[in-house]
Amino acid sequence: MASTEVLTDRGAVEEALAEFDRIGRFSFLEKYGFGEAREYFLVTETGNYDSKAIFAAAYARQHGVLLTSDDFSGGKQGAAQWLANLGYTIEGLESKEGRLTFDAFEAAMDAFRLAVENITAARAFVGSRDFVSFYLPPSRQYIAMIPRGGTRPTAWINKGYVWFRNEDGTQDSIAFPYNKLRDGSRNSRQRRREEAERRVCPNPGCGMVLPLSGVCDYC
Repeated sequence: MASTEVLTDRGAVEEALAEFDRIGRFSFLEKYGFGEAREYFLVTETGNYDSKAIFAAAYARQHGVLLTSDDFSGGKQGAAQWLANLGYTIEGLESKEGRLTFDAFEAAMDAFRLAVENITAARAFVGSRDFVSFYLPPSRQYIAMIPRGGTRPTAWINKGYVWFRNEDGTQDSIAFPYNKLRDGSRNSRQRRREEAERRVCPNPGCGMVLPLSGVCDYC
């Protein structure tokens, strides 16, 4: 049985997340022998990840042993909490303390500071569904949206995409125009690193981040 001390390598978790992005959710779950998560998800700016499967994949990288679903718990006393202990945001573990709750999406979006390029797409998605309550968790990493008649969120807006559950229980995501989830076949983390490198002044000895004009203010 896994314990809170056995997974200590954030690098192993990052490698598992990168593989998830690369091969896709269902291929990842099939490879490691896990079903779809129903409550606990590791949330980053690039996606929502099934926490129990991510934990198992990271554990295998650190220790060379592939755990099965029966080997450990996936909830508050298991994978979700252990990943949270490594500094990750886990949807389902968030305390109500520190939440910002709103009755209107526009107010939630203003507090979240969604990129201007993504506002139209976000409004279109919310307008197509019947949400009655919105909140930002203490981490402020997403907007959770609760449907009419529900008590738990069924959709989450992140910086570059919206992730949601359909009425039939399936899950899906829609990439926004800015900072979208994937760019071709490249991993989103690698893409962000490449973009950051392109914004650095190329002049020898400078290294300052370029402004939007592309002209260095110091050279």
